[in-house]
Amino acid sequence: MAVSTQPLISVIVPVYNVERYLDQCVESLIGQTYERLEIILVDDGSTDSSCEQCNAWANRDNRIRAVRQCNAGLAAARNTGLDLAKGEYIGFVDSDDYVLPDMFGTLLHNLQESDADLSIISYERENPDGSTYCNAFPDKKIVMTSQEAFAYVNQHGYFYVTAWDKLAKKELFDNLRYPLDAVYAEDSPVTYQLLDKADRIVYDSTPLYRYRMSENSQSHGITDKFAQSTGAMLDLVRTKYPHVEAYAAYGHLESIVGTCNRIMLAHQRKQWAQFERYARTELRELLPMVERKGIIGKSQLLQWKLLATSPTLYGMMYALYKRRHPEIASH
Repeated sequence: MAVSTQPLISVIVPVYNVERYLDQCVESLIGQTYERLEIILVDDGSTDSSCEQCNAWANRDNRIRAVRQCNAGLAAARNTGLDLAKGEYIGFVDSDDYVLPDMFGTLLHNLQESDADLSIISYERENPDGSTYCNAFPDKKIVMTSQEAFAYVNQHGYFYVTAWDKLAKKELFDNLRYPLDAVYAEDSPVTYQLLDKADRIVYDSTPLYRYRMSENSQSHGITDKFAQSTGAMLDLVRTKYPHVEAYAAYGHLESIVGTCNRIMLAHQRKQWAQFERYARTELRELLPMVERKGIIGKSQLLQWKLLATSPTLYGMMYALYKRRHPEIASH
């Protein structure tokens, strides 16, 4: 197929103070085996040399468009990219990450082959200490309905609700933008709506995205915003897909427990006092349904029950576990 007849993919890259990583990110995009890309670099008021780097790349490759805006946050930068995008398909890459050469070609091939609206790929995480974690299930390619996707994202752990490991038909973003008031996990409510709007979703376990986890990534997000977003997702599933409510409940509880873990490790006592009651209430209300469905392992069930009944003891045990296993990062 001639390049000119191939569909255009708009790749939106929000940029903010990433001069150390930006070149590697853009190099990985211009080196894609699928060449018909529109690469939109949205500088969100960087105070380092990132903006100059964006302009230099735009002068080097005519597929790249560099735009600059006053600092308004990651969600606003993504929305700017969406407003400018001309492609039939939309993808996102974070500017401190990079992708393997066949990522967008694979995403598009899977989407077209499966007649899907949303295509998802797996990723490998690079930790600050140089270690890696691969979130992949070998040789898995799954085509899902929206209802099935909510089960897979919440219980099976095949993929996450990030913006950057997906390729979507542009029309899925009609009347849909990233929330500007989100402090953390601003991509999750949009991803839930994409899963809901898509008739068919295809997932491929090949890890073609490289997610770089910085020290800031680990400390960022000591907030209940993600738990709030999964609570909204649970409400949506209850209304439209009641058969998988237990899976959505599991995903919501998992986000709550993850938030508890981060608050405990950061010794945020004031925030813990505010979040503890909500966490225990949700666990006590939803955990019985999750247990009845048999979608939680015995060890995890015991841990969550302990958190619901004795948070202090749970916190002591979790801190001990993290000291023994520092290589395991919380999501």
